[in-house]
Amino acid sequence: MFFIVSGLFVSHSLAKKTLGNYVGNRFKIIFYPLLIWGSIQITLQLLMKDYVNAKPVPFDYINLIIYPRNPSNNQQFWYLNALFFVGAFYAFFKVVLKFKIWHQLLLSILFFSIAGYLEYNGIAFYIFPDIFHFYIYFCIGDMISAFIFNRQNDAVITSRKWLIPSVILFVITQSLFTIINIQHNEDNFVDHRMPYLFLVISLSGCTVIVQLAIVLEQTRLVKWLRVIGYHSLYIYLIHLMLIASVRIVLVKVLGITSIPVILVLAIAIGVVVPIILYNLSTRIGAWWLFSLKKPEQEIEFYKHRHKELKIVKQ
Repeated sequence: MFFIVSGLFVSHSLAKKTLGNYVGNRFKIIFYPLLIWGSIQITLQLLMKDYVNAKPVPFDYINLIIYPRNPSNNQQFWYLNALFFVGAFYAFFKVVLKFKIWHQLLLSILFFSIAGYLEYNGIAFYIFPDIFHFYIYFCIGDMISAFIFNRQNDAVITSRKWLIPSVILFVITQSLFTIINIQHNEDNFVDHRMPYLFLVISLSGCTVIVQLAIVLEQTRLVKWLRVIGYHSLYIYLIHLMLIASVRIVLVKVLGITSIPVILVLAIAIGVVVPIILYNLSTRIGAWWLFSLKKPEQEIEFYKHRHKELKIVKQ
């Protein structure tokens, strides 16, 4: 879903920016925080290697760039690595080689097939399997961008004519996914061994998520999800460190092993604390912890709010 969402904006961005500016901007907001928080996480894992589930080694600092899915320390940062390089390659083919959308689609199918072959045969090839696998989702995002950004289509997307079949297909495909994985006693059997089926299953899930998001926006329900969504990147960067810390304290220090208690506390802290930390960092001028792109609007907001508070106190 995140690769599709990112692909929605590529044509619009490249219409206003050069290839260098586009890639540079994505480096500032995607790859730079990967390097910063990935290094922080690996450092903490090395310092607390007797308590964490991962098996960190010093070379993991380099693996953040060349092999983020390495078996010794396969953590969440592979996603940001893949997202950056998929976008960079897609933009290169679009701008330099003048690929049309159908060229990109054919290339993405080829890449997806190569990724499926590598995965099926257990061949690790540094960052490339993820780039090959997710390129097609980025391409799909670009293909549907004009349709999605036309707000007149919201009524069509959420109509019963579309929504009911989407939900039915979603239930069927997710059930099939679960049944096959259980039969083979492997969580990732379908995506590792049946990539084309997995493509259909994943796209059915993405479709329902898009429809659900539009419905929630139209009905203005659960507005707090907007806040979480806005901070999703920062939550993604930090949540694993916080969740691991909660687990270690509860289990190792307090002797609490109740799974519901650990889940509730870990998820709550893993979501809320990154939001607080990001806004606090921005407020005190430490925005560079999360991006090389200065958040001008947020800084102005805090300046304006500070002035208002001073006036109220006076």
